[in-house]
Amino acid sequence: MLYSQADREQATAERTKRMLVVLIPTILIALLSIASYIWFRMHRDESGWIWTALITIAAGAYFLFFHGVYLHPASLYKRHVDFMLDGNKRETTGALQSVDSTVVYNDGLDCHVVTVNVGDKNDPEDDRSFYLDALKPLPAIPLGTKVRILSNNRMIAGLDPAEEEK
Repeated sequence: MLYSQADREQATAERTKRMLVVLIPTILIALLSIASYIWFRMHRDESGWIWTALITIAAGAYFLFFHGVYLHPASLYKRHVDFMLDGNKRETTGALQSVDSTVVYNDGLDCHVVTVNVGDKNDPEDDRSFYLDALKPLPAIPLGTKVRILSNNRMIAGLDPAEEEK
């Protein structure tokens, strides 16, 4: 297996850290907005609503931006690790055709494409593509070797050389 309980704990810790980085400033800016509203109402300043509105917009913009750019990728990765550990897995056995070192984007994650031929080596219709998490090391398995892949929705949860049948 490529994933362990330590991966889940690390992904959970990273998501929690990022959640705090997003939520604490958002809450503080929102509280500043409430304080400015109270301040301007107490001093009967009719033009104070502009400052309150700008601070509220700043809180919303901060939250939306950092949630999308900073927190959401960590949440996607946490969900991915959970699926790899707890989800249903399909076993596929075949000859390793290629491991692409370039990174592609699949379902919110950076991945490498691993191609396995499950039938006749000369028939490209028997090629199956799987995605290997780019944060995991590329396999040191020579091309042409028979491998066993555990996958969940074409994402690789485990990749090992297949044991030869006797």
